[in-house]
Amino acid sequence: MTAMTLQEVADELGVHYMTAYRYVRLGMLVATKQGRSWEVTRDDLDAFIAGQSVPSPDRGATPWDERFLNRILAPDDAGAWAVIEAALASGMAPPDVYMKVITPALRRIGDLWSGGEISIAQEHAASQVTTRVVARLAPRMVGRGARRGTVVIGSTATEMHNLPISIVADLFRSRRFTVLDLGGNLPPEAFAAAVASADDVVLAAIGITAPNQHEEIARTIAALREATNVPIMIGGSGISRNDALALGADVAAATGEEALEALETIARSR
Repeated sequence: MTAMTLQEVADELGVHYMTAYRYVRLGMLVATKQGRSWEVTRDDLDAFIAGQSVPSPDRGATPWDERFLNRILAPDDAGAWAVIEAALASGMAPPDVYMKVITPALRRIGDLWSGGEISIAQEHAASQVTTRVVARLAPRMVGRGARRGTVVIGSTATEMHNLPISIVADLFRSRRFTVLDLGGNLPPEAFAAAVASADDVVLAAIGITAPNQHEEIARTIAALREATNVPIMIGGSGISRNDALALGADVAAATGEEALEALETIARSR
């Protein structure tokens, strides 16, 4: 597959080099870094021309999730953050950046990996870029005002994915809840002890990304039930709603939006 330098791309588009570079940094044009230079394939340039007609980067509806996906696949930390900054500057609220930009891009990464279109190394690299972006975005997610109680969120001893848990934790923080994020790979007894010792707990949330953890989920729920009577939520792509409820959860949430809605319902019923 023919590769072009960024200067060659700029010449073909009839734009300045820095404009072509901006297209890359905002995720509009797919490019990969080779040493200190960027390269663009002929196919990716043709797709850009066909889909964008070389617009101003600020004009019209913006597929922020696709732009972010392009940058985390590169992998390009600075470019990924530039996409997030541009989305925020366009007026998008930080919680919507998580739900409409970052989460859809991560789902696409998962689909590409499961379909054999990217390697496990590429999947891990994209996740690491996203983890660093989320760490930079997190301070903007703390809602102002009086705290509304505590949410303890974590997972099972067999769940190794921390990033989805961190994202949902930040969404909960945006609604003025204090959140204790325990991450994954957590023994049931440790999860239960953390919930029992926390003040004013509204919800214990278990994030599940990897499938086939039913036995370990049941152990975690049993430990929580023994230590506390707070409501338990199970959420994530690794388990169906029916299975989550059958294992003993009080509520199941497949998406961040559903998790927020369920938390609000539980908080209002206290």
